[in-house]
Amino acid sequence: METLPSWVWGFYYGFILIALVSSIVYLIRKQRKLLATLTIVSAVFGPIIFFLQSLLRASGTEMDNLWHSLGQGKIWALFVLLALMEMLLWFVTLMKDLFGQWGKTNSLKLPWPDSHHIE
Repeated sequence: METLPSWVWGFYYGFILIALVSSIVYLIRKQRKLLATLTIVSAVFGPIIFFLQSLLRASGTEMDNLWHSLGQGKIWALFVLLALMEMLLWFVTLMKDLFGQWGKTNSLKLPWPDSHHIE
């Protein structure tokens, strides 16, 4: 059986680990509770289902199996894809939160007047 390169798996599991840890932190801080809970569910069950279904594949890589199963309309493949999309949404939200806070604390005041603002 073929498999994906090690760097792909490192990126994939790093992505899941960061999503899981950050969503637990958000849940403890009682911030974005619904999205954090969905991310925890996605980060736990998505990879487990993906892994178990990858063990049952006949040939090709794990991603080949996922795309083929999506084409056949298999529920597990749709769940895994939705879980990955939800975790991507979590990362976008996380980046907006982090860079939004960073921008507030590190805002620069320009020494000249804003040229777009006319009084």
